[in-house]
Parts: sequence; structure tokens; C-alpha cells
Amino acid sequence: MQYDQSLMRLDKLVADIGGADSGIRSEGRCGLLLEHLQAARRDLLGSMPGEYGLSLQQAEESLSCISDKNDRNEIKKALRTLIDLKSPNHRRSVA
Repeated sequence: MQYDQSLMRLDKLVADIGGADSGIRSEGRCGLLLEHLQAARRDLLGSMPGEYGLSLQQAEESLSCISDKNDRNEIKKALRTLIDLKSPNHRRSVA
């Protein structure tokens, strides 16, 4: 269940930023952020938890491209939720 929710949240973030996981290099102001989100999605699908966590952190570090403070905070909140969901302590408490 958590896997599906994380995947849906990533898909929504990618769509909200204006991209799709097409496998091509992203362009535009938030291209790097979009690339990190797409990498996180691939890492999640590929069952690579270490890489997934790193991609989420890198996406969070790339939020400065979003000029609207409210939008940036909403995306940061969504990323923090995904990062918290992948943490080992959360998995133990859910189990």
C-alpha cells in the first residue's frame, strides 16, 4: 500500500512541475528538480531504496527553482512526507 501511495505522489509531483517520465533530459527552469523526481520514481520502481532516498533529498535541494513560495512549500512538504515514509523507523512503526 505504501509503495502505491508513494508512486502516486511522485507521479503527481512530476505532473505538477510539468513533466512526464519520458527518459529524456529535462529542460527549463526546474529541469534539475524534475530529473531528480523522475530518478526517484525509477529508483522506487526498481526497488533501490538507497538511491530512492538520495533522489528525494536531491529533489528537495533543487526546490529553489520554484519562485512561488506557497508552491515551493507544498512541494517541500510532499517530498518530506515521501522521505519520512521511506525511513526505517516509519516502516517498523507501521508493521
